[in-house]
Amino acid sequence: MPRRPEGCAEVAHIFLTGGSKLTRRACRALCASLFAACASAAHAFDAAACTTPVQTIAELETALGADGWSVVEKQSKPVIEALAWIGMPQYFAGDSGGRSQSYVLDLKRNTAKGYFRKKDLPNAQTRILTRRVGRDTELVLVSWLKTSLMEINLTCDFALSETTTAPLRNDHSPLAYSKGYARVPTMNSAENGAPSSVQIVFLDSETLKSGLKTNIPASAIFSTSLSYPAKDHTP
Repeated sequence: MPRRPEGCAEVAHIFLTGGSKLTRRACRALCASLFAACASAAHAFDAAACTTPVQTIAELETALGADGWSVVEKQSKPVIEALAWIGMPQYFAGDSGGRSQSYVLDLKRNTAKGYFRKKDLPNAQTRILTRRVGRDTELVLVSWLKTSLMEINLTCDFALSETTTAPLRNDHSPLAYSKGYARVPTMNSAENGAPSSVQIVFLDSETLKSGLKTNIPASAIFSTSLSYPAKDHTP
């Protein structure tokens, strides 16, 4: 996809200031080029692989690999921490069950360890991939699911470093932070019958660290969701 920093900036501005009707083309422009103009980043952030229909998870692995991502086979503390924080936006949205951030984060850590015990099924597969950006490690959790209605649901949850997220954060500040996070309204699209969404939650590491007494492995959680017919789908 051709890089168009000016168009990307325009879409990002509309997204972050509450634009409600964006086309799928604009959605892809946002995901594909949002951080491409950041010359200081070790790798430009490109989520186009997660907003493009694929029929197998292997196709997605190849596409992400072209952007420097590689599959993680064994768990480690940094990977578990990043996976745990990928699950925290649900808490920030109010799904806390009345529990503290610390309690919920511990639950998310246990859930994260479970990903390494999951086995691929023909119609349900997950992958964990990481890449280095400067001195930091970024992570993406991918879920590929083919439903009984022969529709594929593809979700990607990225735990991004400050290097990657700083340009967007700085260009569109001030953001409304509350209790250590700033949640951007979800951008939805349903062009060509393929519903999709993009969600960003920015994290204030200093505030969260002071409350939780632990390092925060991500500067933002960037999530995409896409649904589309499988090739063997019969209307």
